[in-house]
Amino acid sequence: MKTIYYGRISTTEGQTSASQYDDAKKQGINAKHVHIDEGISGYHVAPMDRTEWKRVMDKLSDGGVLYVRWLDRISRRYDELHRVMQLLMSMGVKVVCTLNGMTFDGTATDPMLKATRDAVLAFMAAQGEADYINRREMQRRGIEVAKAAADGRYVGRAKALDPATVKAWRAEHGKSIAATAEHFEVSVATVKRYCAS
Repeated sequence: MKTIYYGRISTTEGQTSASQYDDAKKQGINAKHVHIDEGISGYHVAPMDRTEWKRVMDKLSDGGVLYVRWLDRISRRYDELHRVMQLLMSMGVKVVCTLNGMTFDGTATDPMLKATRDAVLAFMAAQGEADYINRREMQRRGIEVAKAAADGRYVGRAKALDPATVKAWRAEHGKSIAATAEHFEVSVATVKRYCAS
């Protein structure tokens, strides 16, 4: 039975997919079956518009096991996540959330098991979207507070790293891009971009 891992990070600025690669390794999943979309919003970009998700769906077309850290890696929109999960269930895919061990079994045939599975799925999909909307609202409020500060200026989020610092450290230590990304706890894509500038 095919075993696939799917991950996603919303931005390559200040986020890294390293923990999801580590999670996949802990599950014993072969690296060639680990698919992570980087710099992709789970709210604004539909799963079927993502390169790595399309590969996941191709591999699972005749069933298998899909590991995700949490269902919000697939989508943060209620209707979309519900639709995708129902499609996976109809394909006979078992979806395992590694964060808490919850399993959604597309091979289930008992009506009560299917009903329970679908009810929990609906709740989790709704919670994912509500969480995203709440965080966006809190961010908006924080910006408003900052703008209303004594000097009236909002300068935005401080830049996490200086490209020159990253390039200098890499050159001084003779490290690979991956090792540099790990050292600074940023994505490989961020290091590549910094080193190309």
